[in-house]
Amino acid sequence: MIEDHGANLDAYRLIWGESAFDEAAERRTQRATFVLWPGQTLQVLCIGMGPPSTLHHHYATQLGISLGSPFLVRTRASGPYTEQQSFIAGPNVPHQVETTGMSSFVLWSESRALADLAHRLRSTSASVLPTLPEELLSALLPVLLASAGHVPDEQARQALLSQILTALIGSTWNEDSDDPRIATAQSLVTPQFLVQQAQPITSLATCVHLSPSRFRHLWRSAMGMSVQSYLRWKRLMAAGYISARGVSLTEAAHAVGFADSAHLTRVFHATFGMPPSRIFKNGHALQVISSVEEAYGLKDLFVPSA
Repeated sequence: MIEDHGANLDAYRLIWGESAFDEAAERRTQRATFVLWPGQTLQVLCIGMGPPSTLHHHYATQLGISLGSPFLVRTRASGPYTEQQSFIAGPNVPHQVETTGMSSFVLWSESRALADLAHRLRSTSASVLPTLPEELLSALLPVLLASAGHVPDEQARQALLSQILTALIGSTWNEDSDDPRIATAQSLVTPQFLVQQAQPITSLATCVHLSPSRFRHLWRSAMGMSVQSYLRWKRLMAAGYISARGVSLTEAAHAVGFADSAHLTRVFHATFGMPPSRIFKNGHALQVISSVEEAYGLKDLFVPSA
């Protein structure tokens, strides 16, 4: 399927916390706005001052552009930081980012086209976390600076995401796997599936008439990442949506198949470089538009207890 992100798609906003707290600087930072863009691939956009992170890696490709002083980035916990105005981290590339208190734009994307861009830039760069080409950064900065300092409305958010993705990877891209069995399996991974299936990999393999070992091999070959990493990412996204409905981390963890809140916290920290409480602690400010729940099949996934 060809995805046209210039079409009339819906973008939805989820505010994860009224403000972020920079513990090292002992000050409150401005609100960071997270925009969720459902589609064939999920895009998560953050505009504002996000919290600092420890070394982590995840399924999504991550792209960052500072709107002020440079980021401090590194790829080893004991390694030196480098200053970069921008960075792109491909799937499963360890990275740590310090925002140094400035406003920034960060995109997490499931797009294989963006992962390919990260791979191409890394192959022509001496850095594991390459910067964006100067001409691309020059084209994007004015757009991002114009949106900084305020929360854009629905139409403006959609236009912003469209403009950014068009600049990065073109107006359309094909996200389908070359192997129809993998494409079918990917389409089956819904939040309900993750909750209902005790052995999701075996279930997916059975649905596409493969043995689990053969399925794992084909998935990695087609997606460039293990199926376990993909499922872990999907569980975390579902837990985030459910937490934003005002339920506890323990309830959210159980709802999407984690053993308990400690299990969710460990996986979240390894994936995002911070505990989930850093984002979800201001529960009164968390907000999910109902259309998000419908788009991701979450509306009836979990109903908070009275």
